[in-house]
Amino acid sequence: MLTPVYVESSGEQLGDVRIRRFQKEIADVTDGFVVLSAPTGSGKTVALLTDKERGISVGLYPNNELLRSQVAGLHNFIVNHIGMQPKETLLYDYCRTEIVPENYLPLNIYVSDRSIDLFGRRVSKIYVVGMSGAVVKAIANRGKLDTLVEVSDKLANIGEDEYAVVLATPDTFFLLTLYAYHNIDLIGKFIHYVLLRGELPSGYEGSDELMRELGLNRIELGKIVRAFLPFRKSSLFIDEYHLYDYYELSSLKALFYTLTTVHGWSGRVILSSATPSTMIEEEIVKEVGMAPIQHIDGLMYIKERGDDDELVRGPIKLVFTEVSGNKGNQVARLYGASKLAYELISTPMFAEFIKKLKEGRGKGAVILEKVSHAEVFAEALYNKIGTKPICLYSMPREDICEEMPAYEISGSLLVVGTGAKIGQGVEFPGVSFGVVARVTAVDFLQSISRIGRRLAEESTILVPMAEKEIESLTKNSSFARKNVSYNELAKWAEENGKPFMMKIPRGYENLYEEIIFARENMLKITSLITHFRLSGAKYEDIENHAKELRTQLQDLRIIAAPDHIGTLLMFRSSGPTVTYCREVEGTVKCYDRGEDLGTLIRNYEVTAYSGYPLIKNVGTSEIEIKCKGNKADDLKNFIKRGEERDVPKAPIITNWLTLRDLFQCRPVVNTDSGESVVLKHLDRELEDQLFLIPGIMNEEFVEYIYRVGRGLRIKLNKGSILLLYL
Repeated sequence: MLTPVYVESSGEQLGDVRIRRFQKEIADVTDGFVVLSAPTGSGKTVALLTDKERGISVGLYPNNELLRSQVAGLHNFIVNHIGMQPKETLLYDYCRTEIVPENYLPLNIYVSDRSIDLFGRRVSKIYVVGMSGAVVKAIANRGKLDTLVEVSDKLANIGEDEYAVVLATPDTFFLLTLYAYHNIDLIGKFIHYVLLRGELPSGYEGSDELMRELGLNRIELGKIVRAFLPFRKSSLFIDEYHLYDYYELSSLKALFYTLTTVHGWSGRVILSSATPSTMIEEEIVKEVGMAPIQHIDGLMYIKERGDDDELVRGPIKLVFTEVSGNKGNQVARLYGASKLAYELISTPMFAEFIKKLKEGRGKGAVILEKVSHAEVFAEALYNKIGTKPICLYSMPREDICEEMPAYEISGSLLVVGTGAKIGQGVEFPGVSFGVVARVTAVDFLQSISRIGRRLAEESTILVPMAEKEIESLTKNSSFARKNVSYNELAKWAEENGKPFMMKIPRGYENLYEEIIFARENMLKITSLITHFRLSGAKYEDIENHAKELRTQLQDLRIIAAPDHIGTLLMFRSSGPTVTYCREVEGTVKCYDRGEDLGTLIRNYEVTAYSGYPLIKNVGTSEIEIKCKGNKADDLKNFIKRGEERDVPKAPIITNWLTLRDLFQCRPVVNTDSGESVVLKHLDRELEDQLFLIPGIMNEEFVEYIYRVGRGLRIKLNKGSILLLYL
């Protein structure tokens, strides 16, 4: 049994709720670097309302699902607890309905006829703004950049009785700082110029001329500057920062550099997570260079009793239940338990929940590891009870699923989703029953924390497991006791984690090390040169940066069209989004919406239909990259030439057009009849994709990279050529 979680209050009121002690401590820190750790659902988001001096807070969220959930959460908090009235709710309405009206702006405005004490700042108006690509829309004759500027202009002169909260994914600010939000191909050409020449044009005048030649538009650059003006002095709140991988962390560091060096940002930084990461903290602090660093540990204020204002979640009964899969190593068994979670539908406890669901008094959530696992569960559930669950994972099937945004969940229902979609930070108030199957201990802790939110009564979570993992549980002191506190569970996740994994192996990070520092420098130079009139940097300093970059990249071979190098400017390295078709019960339907290629490969059998990838049954598949004749050997020999000149495994950056036109490579799948078919539409959709080729890799490692969706591969007689997404 997991004991209840209450968080100590400060005794002070905000509207009709009492401020929690750690929230008050955050409000008392006006500058510097704050690392906040507190239980999931305890009110960390309220930190966005605590900058009484500047009046603007920018919250950066790792994905759009979490961002939209926060839009809804802030709306409910401001209206229902602070007591302000919604004057405009275009952003909130879009997040609920995804309908874009003609007058749309990603903006909510809340007002009050009396000033309200917001952590020491008297306010009568609050703005909530969305600045993610998913909520910023191009309307009528306005482009997305025009929309951002229009919203930013509204915030340019925040009054003393006003407050603004900006919710964004880091991608938007990242692309803005690099001018890439307007023209990513142009910036690719600029980087290509620096790499080829190893230097910039002489002086500001020469640089201006280069920018004109490349097509940099000073009017558009002025818009970008306007988009940043309101945020030059603000709090930055980085939520769930533990989710940033190696590549994204590098991008985040470059973003901080640009905000501080180019745009003159100064303020307060808050890193927030229920499962903090010391390594990421140290990397970000080093880049920002802020002091002092203050740790606010909300875990210190957890208790097992309290009142309704202090309640985070009630007691949870964890029921570890054996499923049939027991093969392979630990990783295989944990993934297998998630895949076989549907076996729990036949258990008495699940049957009892279904009875409540049909009576209109049940609310449950199923959180599994992969899209295919969630689909199998949803299909088995629909076949069992004849009711479609709400499916919150990529590519849900219409014949077995209802689709509803996570922030809109209400009433008696059952949600089936993946950890990537709903297992981190998304709110599920009132869910009293769950099924959770995750692979790592941290993910498990995050996911079970979605259940029992603000419910004083006991909730139940079924955890499917293989026999060996259940045996391991009996030896684990954290779970051997009758009652386990949240602090004990958090310590278990950080220090031990068994029978779950501590973390998934991420060997691909070592591959990125060849270029990651050089890429950071590349990003910094790009932001400096496009904004050098604002940055105040001495031109010789920028030139020295460029020469340093060229030195770092002297052993890195780049074979790609200049405009395609701009892909290096993307915040993430998740790979291409492609269109696809799907066959269900003999009927084929093609979708305009794109999906991540890695998701298709990891979760489904893929064949071909009219040149498109066609997904059929749940499973895994191979999209082979085949090169005509001896061209794969030519590519192998080209790679080896780098090794012959004493550059061990010298990495290559290339794009799909080069692989297709120079080495005559094509994406191929095998049909049911055994015929090899070229995916012609995929071939075209890969044209802008940039790849890192680290060298000839052993098959086992390439298999791992391929299966986790980080790249493609060209098979050789011995080993493979890995095409790692950039």
